[in-house]
Amino acid sequence: MRDSKARLFVLGTAAVLVFLALAVSADPIGDGALAPYRAGWFSNGGTMTCAATCKAKAPGTLAEYEPSAVPPTKRAFVCRVAGKPVNNLQTWLYGSQFDDRAACYTTGLDLKGSYTKTYFCLCVAK
Repeated sequence: MRDSKARLFVLGTAAVLVFLALAVSADPIGDGALAPYRAGWFSNGGTMTCAATCKAKAPGTLAEYEPSAVPPTKRAFVCRVAGKPVNNLQTWLYGSQFDDRAACYTTGLDLKGSYTKTYFCLCVAK
């Protein structure tokens, strides 16, 4: 009797975990609004850099970036573009937007680089 209850509990727990895993998103940061942890993805509108996008669309935030190794005064901002849908789900390619170049540079799974002028920028609260 005790073993059957334990097995039922384990199977029930496993079923709940499977259903929860199906609802998990790879990128929990929402689009177009600051999430509770004060970060969000904002569309550049096709003409702005990430620094300008965050300043205009999410006042009080900064565009997330990494300093460049050469030269150290340059910055590579975090950006993303729509990838090819997989099983009817949206996918994203993440890349870099460099200083004053209003384009997101990515590398696909084929390791071929590309860029697009319409992309999202990661803005974080100061």
